Amino acid sequence: MLTKDNTTVLCPYNDLEASCILALAEQYGIEAIRGPSVWGVTLYDALQSVDLANCHTHLLAIELPDPEKRAEALLNQHGITLHRLDHHQYTGNDARHTQTAIEQFANLFDIELTRYHQLVAANDKGFIPGLLAAGANYAQMCEIREQEARIRGVEALRDSGFEWFKANCRAHSASSDEVLYLTCPDRLAPVMSEVAQFPNEQTYTRAQQSGQNLMLRQVVISYQQDALITQLEVLARQGRENISALVANWPYGGLSAWFGGEAPGYYFGAVSKTEPQACQSEFNALHQKVKHYL
Repeated sequence: MLTKDNTTVLCPYNDLEASCILALAEQYGIEAIRGPSVWGVTLYDALQSVDLANCHTHLLAIELPDPEKRAEALLNQHGITLHRLDHHQYTGNDARHTQTAIEQFANLFDIELTRYHQLVAANDKGFIPGLLAAGANYAQMCEIREQEARIRGVEALRDSGFEWFKANCRAHSASSDEVLYLTCPDRLAPVMSEVAQFPNEQTYTRAQQSGQNLMLRQVVISYQQDALITQLEVLARQGRENISALVANWPYGGLSAWFGGEAPGYYFGAVSKTEPQACQSEFNALHQKVKHYL
């Protein structure tokens, strides 16, 4: 059984949910280590800056995948038992869960989440439609999303992304049924998935007042630098099961992928493991497969 007396928490500081978990750990006297501030870091990489000699006998890793179990082996050598909280699907590691990390964390340590924390969980699990379903009005939704950007350090980049989208996508249909295919500068990769789907107040409020689900624009984004694809991202409803199955049986050895989100919506992404130039044929094949699924 995990308790505050026998557990060290290792949690990245890369989004709003993670920052709240670290704050709760401090509030309730649970030893916690602030991990990497970027996405995509493995648990093994994160442990390289941790003094394992000063950790408790149980280490709880938050949303840090360990696909090759290198971290687990390292911890075992130091007499530390690994526990993981996650709710995402990665290549070689299906960690999906019905609860978000903060909800699982609260259950483990018998912590009652505030209304604010419940909205943070809804945002992490269901994005903007999740916030609407949780009862957030438009202003509250915008504030949660702005807090997310502040924690991630992408406020200015997010503003730049909205400007880019307005200038380059004005002629595209706003229909949530159509799929918008974008070719976007690589520098906007940290923010464009939100920007391309962000609803206006009228759309959000209409869905809230009618009691209907908020259907965001479906988007496939090809990020490029120097005419080379560096990352693919899909935000959609169509093709969910096919994309999940693709990640579970991943055929592209040069790319790593992730999948998650609350049904019916989902997010999926793939990025090159090495230099993008070596992975263009795989990116192109993946892009065609995504088009087929959608």
